[in-house]
Amino acid sequence: MFNEFSRHEERFHQWCVEGYTGAKDETLDFIQHLSDPLDDRSPRSGTLWPHQFDALLRTIYSYEVERSALAQPNGVLLNIVTGGGKTALIAAIMVWLRLAHRVQRFLIVGPNLIVKDRLEDDFAGGKVFVDRDLIPPDKIVTKDDFALTVLGSGHGRGWANMLGANVFLCNIHQLYKTNNAGLTNTAELMNSSDFAIFNDEAHNSPAEHWHEALDEMRPKVILRVDTTATPDRADGKTPDSNMIYEYSIHDALADRLVKSPVVYQPNINTVELTYRDAVTGETRGVEEIDWDEVDKANLSATQWVTDDKPMRQQMAIALARRDEQIRRANGRYNPVLFVVAVSKLDAQQAQRTLQEHFKVNTLLVTEDSSEDDRRKATQLGRVRPSGGARRYDAVVSVLMLREGWDVPEVGVILLLRKFSSKVYGQQVIGRGLRRVRLPSVNEDEPQICAVVDHPKLEHQWLWDIFGSKVRKDVGIDEQFDEDEDLPDPPEKQRIEDPSLIIDIPEENPLDDEEFHYDGPLEELKALTDWRDVLEGIQYATVTTEITDQDIDSTVATELTGDGWKTHASAPELESIPGNGAVDISREDLEEHIKSEIKTMAENLLNERGYSISFQGRIYSIILDHVKTKFLDGTSIGLADDAQLATARRMLERVELSIADTPGLIEGMVEHGD
Repeated sequence: MFNEFSRHEERFHQWCVEGYTGAKDETLDFIQHLSDPLDDRSPRSGTLWPHQFDALLRTIYSYEVERSALAQPNGVLLNIVTGGGKTALIAAIMVWLRLAHRVQRFLIVGPNLIVKDRLEDDFAGGKVFVDRDLIPPDKIVTKDDFALTVLGSGHGRGWANMLGANVFLCNIHQLYKTNNAGLTNTAELMNSSDFAIFNDEAHNSPAEHWHEALDEMRPKVILRVDTTATPDRADGKTPDSNMIYEYSIHDALADRLVKSPVVYQPNINTVELTYRDAVTGETRGVEEIDWDEVDKANLSATQWVTDDKPMRQQMAIALARRDEQIRRANGRYNPVLFVVAVSKLDAQQAQRTLQEHFKVNTLLVTEDSSEDDRRKATQLGRVRPSGGARRYDAVVSVLMLREGWDVPEVGVILLLRKFSSKVYGQQVIGRGLRRVRLPSVNEDEPQICAVVDHPKLEHQWLWDIFGSKVRKDVGIDEQFDEDEDLPDPPEKQRIEDPSLIIDIPEENPLDDEEFHYDGPLEELKALTDWRDVLEGIQYATVTTEITDQDIDSTVATELTGDGWKTHASAPELESIPGNGAVDISREDLEEHIKSEIKTMAENLLNERGYSISFQGRIYSIILDHVKTKFLDGTSIGLADDAQLATARRMLERVELSIADTPGLIEGMVEHGD
């Protein structure tokens, strides 16, 4: 996403040097309150962090100096890394708008319950305003002028007492015109005085219904401020506000504001494969393959972390890293293991394996989890249980705990899924970047987040975002020491001469004819006989399972600064009866098959560039196909357990077969009625 402020950088720099010329008197007073007495370009200790202060100044400049160019009509966007303190910045902008522009009402919007709960904790009782000393003592404004009303919170608060509140907090869906609550909430806002909107986690906002709500509220909106750590969405869309500030992971690492991520991967020598008949469950043979030859086995990426033995090995590596984090915590807090799974069934299996095999008390959070369990997830590492209750030392999630889930005690992240989206990948790693901030933890104390990954998940693109390098020739028995081994933070990038910034033209000045191409264009035709083609697909019933890996060591890679690599000992697993797999309930298996077919339909549509609106059609077609091929034509509810187990094993082959058949998806979409 383009930084719209770049073209204004030189004028902004001059504005600051000249003492914020043209700003309102109340604005100058507020800046002085937050400023260091010896340097009005820096924040006073105990208020905002330097980058927050910089973002505030740019917001003020955009609104009071370049309003028509930057702040209107769609507002401004602040792109700040996870752990960069977006909430305190929102609060500071509120105080400035109240003091300098007499704004009485503020609407804060979040994308989900987790974000909403976090914001409620920060703003309830004016907590964030007091903690950061944001309100000047000689003004008539107090924290009580920012009284909070939470819509749909279940606490008996809402529009009924809106006259006694100035800050309204809601989920984005509570403003959609597609439901009665949204219609009511929007109408009440339009009947009130003008207000400012703060759209937290704004990468969720390009939804059609959100734009409808914004268009209706626009006449009442004084200023809209969007905040996010990942403005570029997985679907390629971005918020329509103007990005005026960027504070990246590299900036935060340079300022030691976040933890340093360190990635651990197994160094594998050989792999043992077991071949089974998907229908009978009969073992057809066992083969040991050298790591260099393993790609010839055509194993899926997820098998390396979801088949039982490799999953337990990855868990052993993660728990060893957690033991190290416990030693570093030294009783001051409880480091948490965060496990990210690809599906609900895999998440359930991971949770049961951690509890039953490794004896780690683990919380499972999926789309079916209760609000109580989701609230427990936000309390991990912080609240000490009473009455003999066991605390949770790990949490397993299926992409439910991304934006808004801020638990500084997350010390280890275990990836049991492959990321193809850089947005989701960064959001998940961001859950472990927030530093633990306690009176007993020195601000300069080095902190790391250990990320346990598998090389076959091919996440190097994600680690490259952090700028990884290699340090060679490190002994296998050397232990990681964050005081000695963490390199100096990377040098922070700064604009030394704003006059050298090049303004990017809005239109391509080149003549399109220069790129004219007369060659043949290959067109993928939609199959009109797609039903016959789909029915004709045959599946070999022999499946491959990874039943062992010979791991030589665990390789740790530091992702910033010098980017060294260190080899640690391989994980040790205690022998357990059978193959160690956890039993799966009939209900979970049925739900898993349906969920995977739904995801399969979405993936196939995305690959071919079709709208997600066709998902229901593709889902029904594939579901019927699975019933025909593996369930003897019966429904999922009436199929026997063996048939369901077979269908589960074959789902990945179904997706590959459909994806590899030219024109098949096109035929389903265009001729599926």
